[in-house]
Amino acid sequence: MPWDLAKALNYFEDENLDVSLSYAAAGTDAATALLSGSVDFTGNSLDHSIKAQIAGKPTKMLVSFAKLPGTGFVVRGDLKGTVKSVADLKGKTVGATSVGSGTHLLLTYVMNQAGLIQDKDYTFKPCGSGTMAATLDSKGADACMNSDPFVTQYVSANKGFLLKDYRTQKDTTELLGGDYQFTGAVTTLDFITKNPDVTQRVVNALVKANLFIAANSSKDIAAKLPKSVTGEDIELYIKTLDAGKGYLSKDGIIDPKGVENVIKVNIEDCKNNPTLCPNVKVTDKIDAASLIDNSFAQKVKK
Repeated sequence: MPWDLAKALNYFEDENLDVSLSYAAAGTDAATALLSGSVDFTGNSLDHSIKAQIAGKPTKMLVSFAKLPGTGFVVRGDLKGTVKSVADLKGKTVGATSVGSGTHLLLTYVMNQAGLIQDKDYTFKPCGSGTMAATLDSKGADACMNSDPFVTQYVSANKGFLLKDYRTQKDTTELLGGDYQFTGAVTTLDFITKNPDVTQRVVNALVKANLFIAANSSKDIAAKLPKSVTGEDIELYIKTLDAGKGYLSKDGIIDPKGVENVIKVNIEDCKNNPTLCPNVKVTDKIDAASLIDNSFAQKVKK
């Protein structure tokens, strides 16, 4: 959202930047576009920066967008009496958007922490964001990990309940001991080296958008955005943003501990679930500090 908001509020224009926004169907597509040079920046999850580093194609996250996973672990409503903890999902079918996705990574880690291993203690089902509600409704899955607007929409309709809410600091800290640096503004090391001034101006605009989000109500933020972003159901968008305020970075500064937690989740998942090893192998050496650069965000007047 900071990209769309910075555009809507003319923050890029204020920095003498002509920015065109394009939307990728998945984070993998956005990461590929960045590494191929088709785009200069992306808004993406840190997982892709980790994979790029391992492949010898260094990128940097410069601005934090979501400092928590921003996902909810939703259980089908008819199971409220029987599923009271993650451990109660033993023998159940549990879903995420797709194999190897950010939601699958977090789901696997959460289940592992409860002593449950995929294909041994539970069945994993890739549900897709758009079809997840139908999958739960038809009892094709008992619980699913996903982000908004699905979480807010499904729970608000009283179709399911939140077992864990990783949009909140409380549940995320309980799981990981701190933040989980999920998404942010990413560019290549080559672009930064060749265009330090442009890089700073892009960061200026994005951090200002973060500050605007922190200082204004969800209703006021929604009023600034075009319907192509909010959708026709403005009230749902406002509800979703209300739920998300807790996991959005207020100042764009990236917490190194949150970066370490993302790496930890990737490595632990590979140990327990071979299908996730294409992301990060246990033997991979990852330099956490080189994945991020806070120097640009720290220069923005707040």
